[in-house]
Amino acid sequence: MAATIEARLKRSLARFKERIQNGSYYEAQQTMRAIINRYVHAENYEAAVELLYQSYMILTEYQKYDEATDLYLYLLEVFELENKPVDQFEKVDLIKLVNFLNALPDTDANVANLASETFKFACKKCGNGVGFPSLNKVIGEKLYYSGDAKEVNQSQQFLFLNEDRESLKLLVDLYFDSYKKSGNPYEFGPFLARLVIPYLMVKNSSFASEGIKMMIDRLTSDDQTLSFTEVKEVEIFEVDEGEEGEREACYKLVNFLGLLVETCQRGSSENGKNFRILFQRYKGVLERFDGIVGMVDGLGREYFGVGVVKKEGNLLQEMMGSLLGGGGGGGAA
Repeated sequence: MAATIEARLKRSLARFKERIQNGSYYEAQQTMRAIINRYVHAENYEAAVELLYQSYMILTEYQKYDEATDLYLYLLEVFELENKPVDQFEKVDLIKLVNFLNALPDTDANVANLASETFKFACKKCGNGVGFPSLNKVIGEKLYYSGDAKEVNQSQQFLFLNEDRESLKLLVDLYFDSYKKSGNPYEFGPFLARLVIPYLMVKNSSFASEGIKMMIDRLTSDDQTLSFTEVKEVEIFEVDEGEEGEREACYKLVNFLGLLVETCQRGSSENGKNFRILFQRYKGVLERFDGIVGMVDGLGREYFGVGVVKKEGNLLQEMMGSLLGGGGGGGAA
């Protein structure tokens, strides 16, 4: 950046901060917007980005989060116009988004909308449906700790779409606590499915496996009468195969999920036969839980190129929407 431009930016920011200190928040924001507009029209995106970033961080210092949010959303527009290569953006500019989101209180009314708009921008920037995992972690935790049930539900998508163990722990807490609040001891299987299947969808079988162990540890600590046996690193619940009650259906689902993860970890087209055998063995149990068969079918197509039911459309998108759209993942009939 040229020295003359840099000097102008410093003067603009100094005047902006002076107006803020005098309590002229709206005037400061609108004046800064007008200055930034000139840089955008001149296609000097570097200057526009710097002014926007410094301005909204100053506003957060004075707890003017609505005004700061307005400038943050404008920054997303400028980033799109700038169209910087993804690797360069991630190296230089991603931190500007992370810093702002971290500066917002978890309970701020703008968080849910910012999460949606930021994720939309990130997916477009990356050219995929995941965006930036490090950004997803920040957004997910912000929503999770909001205390608002709707935003906690929204947080799940972002917590799944990163590879930080803290996000896994939060999801385990969420699903186990929700299971306990359900008051039904046989809802454990469906809640475990809500943890395991999305991780398999995004090809994170390691966290799917670890999540099962964490959930089962919580369950057996809570109820020491339950007995699991480890078979080739898979926790298997001891259940009477001849019984078909709600209890048996729940724990057979748990067993299936452990075996499914192991099968997916060895995922290849050659393993499709093992997947089919596993599905047929547990088909009767899976059919007792809303939506599970369709989700398992989607995983079979994704990992092995094998379908077990007729299905059309975007399988993984439908599966994620079904699992994260609320509810307990279905109950035994």
